[in-house]
Amino acid sequence: MDFEKLTAEQRLVAEQAVLAFQALEQAARDAPHGQGMARVEAALHERGFEHLREMLRLAVSAHAGAQKGGPAVRRAPAGRTPRSAAGGISRS
Repeated sequence: MDFEKLTAEQRLVAEQAVLAFQALEQAARDAPHGQGMARVEAALHERGFEHLREMLRLAVSAHAGAQKGGPAVRRAPAGRTPRSAAGGISRS
């Protein structure tokens, strides 16, 4: 990979990936005997997800079209209890 050809955002993501990896290495080194995997997984949840959230933020902000079209979720109807066939009403 030629880092000179990367955009500023791509270089930032690469730097953050290295920092997240270094945090995992440090967690493994510092973990007491028998707790290595648990400590590395905890560091992954802390630093890894932070890294992924930042990548997502950068990707979306770099492309205005990614934010078009309104909200990503729709409201679900609530408050009505579904009726069963046992109630004698057929809804075919």
